[in-house]
Amino acid sequence: MIVYADTVGVDKGRNPVPAAAESQMLSGRTPGCRVWLGLLVVAWGVQAIVIQSLLIREALVLMFGSELAWGLVLFAWLLGVAAGGALGGVVSRHTRRADVALVTVLVSLSVATGVELWLFRGARAWFGVGPGEFLPLPLSALAAVVLASPAGALVGAAFPLACCAGRSGSPGALEEDRTGMSLREGSRALGRVYALESLGSLIGGAVFTFWAVEHLNPVQTVMGCAALTLFASAGFLSALKLRSLGSAGLALIAGWLLVTAAMVGEGLNRSLVERRWREIAPEYELCAEAETKYQNLAVGRLAEQYTLYCDGQVSADFPDPYTFVPLAHFWMCQHPAPQNVLVLGGGAEGLLANVLQHPVVTVDYVEADDRLIELIDPYLAKQDHLALLDERVTVHHRDARHYVKTQRDRFDLVIARLPEPTSAMRARLLSDEFFGELGRAMTPRSVLCLTVAAGPGQLFAVSAEYLAMVRMSLGRHFDQVTVSWGNPAHIFAATGPGLVTTDPRELSRRYGERAVRSELFDPAWFDGAVDWLDERKVAQRRAELDAVGDIEVSTDLRPLIFLKRLALWEQVASGGTEGVIAGLCSVSWRWLLVALGFAGILPLVQGSVSPGLGGRRGDDRIGRGLRFARATVCLSVGTTGFVTMALSVVWLFAFQTLYGYVYQRIGWIVAVFMGGLVVGCWLAGRRVGRNGTGVTNYRSRLIAVDLALVGLSASVPAVLPALAALQSNPTTFALVESCIVAMVALTGVLGGATFALAGGIQYGLSGHRGTAAGRVVVADHAGACLGALVGGVLLVPVFGIVVCAVFLAALKTVSAAWLILAPARPNENPRSDRDG
Repeated sequence: MIVYADTVGVDKGRNPVPAAAESQMLSGRTPGCRVWLGLLVVAWGVQAIVIQSLLIREALVLMFGSELAWGLVLFAWLLGVAAGGALGGVVSRHTRRADVALVTVLVSLSVATGVELWLFRGARAWFGVGPGEFLPLPLSALAAVVLASPAGALVGAAFPLACCAGRSGSPGALEEDRTGMSLREGSRALGRVYALESLGSLIGGAVFTFWAVEHLNPVQTVMGCAALTLFASAGFLSALKLRSLGSAGLALIAGWLLVTAAMVGEGLNRSLVERRWREIAPEYELCAEAETKYQNLAVGRLAEQYTLYCDGQVSADFPDPYTFVPLAHFWMCQHPAPQNVLVLGGGAEGLLANVLQHPVVTVDYVEADDRLIELIDPYLAKQDHLALLDERVTVHHRDARHYVKTQRDRFDLVIARLPEPTSAMRARLLSDEFFGELGRAMTPRSVLCLTVAAGPGQLFAVSAEYLAMVRMSLGRHFDQVTVSWGNPAHIFAATGPGLVTTDPRELSRRYGERAVRSELFDPAWFDGAVDWLDERKVAQRRAELDAVGDIEVSTDLRPLIFLKRLALWEQVASGGTEGVIAGLCSVSWRWLLVALGFAGILPLVQGSVSPGLGGRRGDDRIGRGLRFARATVCLSVGTTGFVTMALSVVWLFAFQTLYGYVYQRIGWIVAVFMGGLVVGCWLAGRRVGRNGTGVTNYRSRLIAVDLALVGLSASVPAVLPALAALQSNPTTFALVESCIVAMVALTGVLGGATFALAGGIQYGLSGHRGTAAGRVVVADHAGACLGALVGGVLLVPVFGIVVCAVFLAALKTVSAAWLILAPARPNENPRSDRDG
């Protein structure tokens, strides 16, 4: 998530300054300045985490709910932070007024946030993507960089400026204070900025997740965060006793933003929603829209028909008697005598009313998002209202997998109205594990009905692989699997023989025996209305799928079907040409070995030809030993950024696999990670302070943290299956959620410890806070942005969580090995800023 490495501070041990004087050097000349600077850093942390969460949510709608948005937005955000951190480090070394520069950057951040939200809502038009079209991966990456990187750059630039803001205006503002702080004192002093920013992120993430999502719209949230930062900026300038007109103006603007958010925030958000809606469905009138903890929902109207959109993608059309009526009876007649029926999703729009015309005893309808039914309720037909109130129907607002896990031998017919797996969240409902769970919830004589995308005629390669993957997974848990002709393909899986039939006469007989009274359905439909069950065509479809070789099963740890479906979508949209996603699916694991080899030689190359990330002009005169030492520390920081970000993606996928949604929890998960960073930074400083203050001690602790990350990464393949096996009731669900949150926090703790220790080492090797902060910030965010991109787009979706975890463990092993081999105390003396 957001990672800022500013825990640096040291001198060469000369002329240590008393703690009170050191604190004043960091935070200003008066206690008031210190307080307001602290509040400003906390406010900036709140704003940064909320912006990041909002941009990810906006990207999920832009990309139709695909989790590729996570990796792309985080990559673009962190890329911007890295570039901004480098620029901020340069500015901090060449300005006497870092405090004013800090306020300027944060005011610009408030403006940029509103602009980026506006641009996101019109992104499809900007990139020439039509209604209903999937945004291609290259365009998605470009959109993320253009729309998310600017705000990230401003956040990154603020960090070195905040580290130096306390020295602004002093005679030594353009050079590091030569009167010196000890390594321990300097590291602790600058670590306070890091801790306060992370604390703000923790607070912002928690408030956003548990309150703002349900009570504020995105525009009001952006305005509220901007007002908070502007108030703190005004107070900071006022405490510095300069720019009195500026501080008063900022305070007035902050108050105006709060009033505007309260008075017209809904209207402004509505205009932005309509702006996005014109690109999603320009021919439809927008009737209702809502941001829920699961997804973005919208209802559009064209003439007398309504369409439900989930994350910008069509979910259902209603009322639609020509679809729901025949399909409901078609599915119900696939079982000789269904008594207990389970409907997974998509029941309220017309399906339930027709299911209830059959002599069923119970119907359990699972719809996780309670706001969905509430949103479409005013537009439902009368019979659909009555169906929801029928005493035989029980509506469960729970995740489908959660609900299914708690059932045993109960249902004899399951109608799975599952969306296409264009995201990992949806792919978890077509995984091998889910089909096993579903089989255990069904009786020994039961039938599962579902549909998946296919071709109207003969299948091409990607489509056949996709359909064959679904059939193979079902075949591992059901005795009989039948795939129909047509698009979409109807798939029937039975736990016993003699249940599913492709004979139209048998279907008509079953329908007639039940004395169903439907004015909108004629059983003659079974005979000739469709060719789905034509024996010759069904046999042809079976032969096509049998011919597919090397089929891999899609699992929770490796959701292959997710990318297969996106590759199919991409190929259909391009007229049969394979695209970028198909290329990703064919990437070999050998490239991972190449990446490890590159990481292995990077310190040698960097130590030989360059001073390291964040270096300054003239560093080529420094001895090779010092450059090599800096390079190994940068490698440790960069790989830690990569690994912690990739692990964060793993935890997001795991949380979603086990719980079914992260839309609401994105801010909270990021906040927990940031809280871990605070704790890790504090613990690292505390432990080093007790056991020594030299660079050698810092390096030994950094090696220990690297090895801990090796262990954490290697534990993933064992931890996640164990957590999945625990889920059986609400109590164990809560336990599993707590474990995932703990793993996220632990990842943050190790990341925070790395930044604190590496910052101290770099300060010891450079003698300047801004230089050291620049090196660590750039290395950290360069690694983190690559971790977000490679982890979210390649490692987890293509190779799976197990291979991803092994690769991350190997990467940190390389990093730890170089730290062990590097000289702890190079012979060359570190230079001051003046020497550069």
